[in-house]
Amino acid sequence: MKLRGIDLNLLVTVDALLDEAHVGRAAERLGLSQPATSNALARARALFSDPLLVRAPPNGLRRTSRAEAIREPLRTALADLARIVTTGPPDLATLRGAVRLVASDVPAAALGTALTAALAKRAPGIDLIFHPWHAGDEVRRLERGEVDLVITVASASHGSLRTELLGTYPYAIVMQRDHPAAAIETFDLDCWLAFPHIVVSGRGDRQGSVDEALARIGRHRRVAVVAPTFLHALELLCDTDLLAAFPIGVMESNAAARLTSRPVPLTLAPVSLHLVRHHRTDMDPAVTLVAKLVREVAPRLRGEEAG
Repeated sequence: MKLRGIDLNLLVTVDALLDEAHVGRAAERLGLSQPATSNALARARALFSDPLLVRAPPNGLRRTSRAEAIREPLRTALADLARIVTTGPPDLATLRGAVRLVASDVPAAALGTALTAALAKRAPGIDLIFHPWHAGDEVRRLERGEVDLVITVASASHGSLRTELLGTYPYAIVMQRDHPAAAIETFDLDCWLAFPHIVVSGRGDRQGSVDEALARIGRHRRVAVVAPTFLHALELLCDTDLLAAFPIGVMESNAAARLTSRPVPLTLAPVSLHLVRHHRTDMDPAVTLVAKLVREVAPRLRGEEAG
């Protein structure tokens, strides 16, 4: 039985019927006619596949064992729903708890400081826990409930997941400031491919979308180094003649302070970064707040001030 197929008004009537164990009194309590309440009881019996209330001498009704089992959980659930509807916005200053976030190293490093500072001002009782990045596993960890929010290039708007676009980032060629190629007036394809490259892959893959684009025009590059993280790669770029084709957002990390960039002499599709969350946290004020703050600080990855 899916929740969207259940009439909430019917559950309210069932609660009254089980409490009163009397159709007439339940009808009076709810302001309904007795025939309407009897009809609701019939629908409830079909919903729960149980009579719920059965005849008992001399002229009353008694609850079945199934009715006794669901009576308190149903009352609690309806009370919780009532609080959700009637309670005002939470007092962020009194919130306590932790929000678990997964992001690759560059978004975590570039956004982490601003996110932590914003959270300290808005809800100082909320702790932010960055979980390790496992390439390709972040959405499954969200589905399993191991984390609350994921910042990823993977869009996952399906089932119980919801995705929001944080930004789109074109590629740039990244190199150290005194790299030989940095002084070349015309940085073209031949210049780019004349130097060894570094790529980032959590799985150790040497080729990716850049190599596919090069193959389409009959060219290739030499990948001399594969790094597991962007921060590792940026450190290597600072002291070598390696080049990298990275989303321009990497330049906003402190590790890129000694680096410079050039436009890519090749057409590459930009990278989109998404924030993914699970519907189970829709009513969680702490997760909702952190998701809001992520959206506010995300412009930093485009070199813009956070809103």
